Amino acid sequence: MKILLCGIYILLFFAVIAIFKINELKNIKYNQPEILLNKKTLIVYYSNGGNTKDVAQNLHSIINGDIKEIQLIEKYPNNIFEMSKIAREQIKKGYQPKIENIDISNYDVIFTGSPIWNFSVSLPLISFLKNNNFENKTLIPFFTYSGGANKSKIMKEIENSTNAKDVKKALFMFENGIFLKKEQIINWLNNNEF
Repeated sequence: MKILLCGIYILLFFAVIAIFKINELKNIKYNQPEILLNKKTLIVYYSNGGNTKDVAQNLHSIINGDIKEIQLIEKYPNNIFEMSKIAREQIKKGYQPKIENIDISNYDVIFTGSPIWNFSVSLPLISFLKNNNFENKTLIPFFTYSGGANKSKIMKEIENSTNAKDVKKALFMFENGIFLKKEQIINWLNNNEF
């Protein structure tokens, strides 16, 4: 009985802490970073399961700018297990899927969003980065993931896939925790040293 009561008290303790943290995040105000002032901004993302799309749309509602989804010429299967198997093989081979062109020439700052697949940046985003000229542009990546994420490896993949003059610190958002996604995005924007 004592163990059960102890367990209940521990759960209540963590629940109270979580409630305070949620309220703290809900009261965050967005302060537009200087890097976005008077700049033409684009959000480009690839989303297979919808989580990255959700984050991209929330980001768009905060910073405005334009938003475009990376469209594959040949789509991946809807079945997550089939898609993961194909993606794993393509990552091993360094394959770049064909995507529809997105013109970035008129933009100064580009946010790029991607799920993390098998501890790597999604191949559609790699194709987008490699097929566009990011010279004189600022790149600000964001990622969703449900398994592990080696953040330094992911950032190296981004840096090696683009000629962007400036790649900023990424947002990594765990998919099971995105119920506060808008507040987390604002917190990231406010605390990132752009």
